Amino acid sequence: MVLENFHGDIPRGLRAADELLKLYGRWAIGGHHRRRCGSLEGRYNAPPNEDDRHPQEEQMAPLDAMAVQRALARVPDLERIVLAILYVPNRLPPAAQLRILRIPAKLCRIRQLAGLRMFDNLYRIAVNSAHLTRRQ
Repeated sequence: MVLENFHGDIPRGLRAADELLKLYGRWAIGGHHRRRCGSLEGRYNAPPNEDDRHPQEEQMAPLDAMAVQRALARVPDLERIVLAILYVPNRLPPAAQLRILRIPAKLCRIRQLAGLRMFDNLYRIAVNSAHLTRRQ
């Protein structure tokens, strides 16, 4: 089986939207909660050691995440489904989800780029209108 590339080449103008959706995907799955031991009480935390110290990834503020979610909700269904599959992690890998929905790789790349363009425009409009309403 040949692995297909489902992600399209992101143009320079859409890289900010791509990064926003990646951060939103991490935020949507629950972020960076400290994992606990599966003990009966659920209160045991392993003692820290040097291996646990690694730089934290950038986190998205809840207000920013809500703005991304509102903009993503306004993207048309066909493109929004592809964006959700590619950017919001799920137990099922993206390739399997796309196969279930019968979306080939080429169509996935087309919908991803179209969805990113729509999302970028909608997010900019939402952010700019929020700044305008705060000034008044």
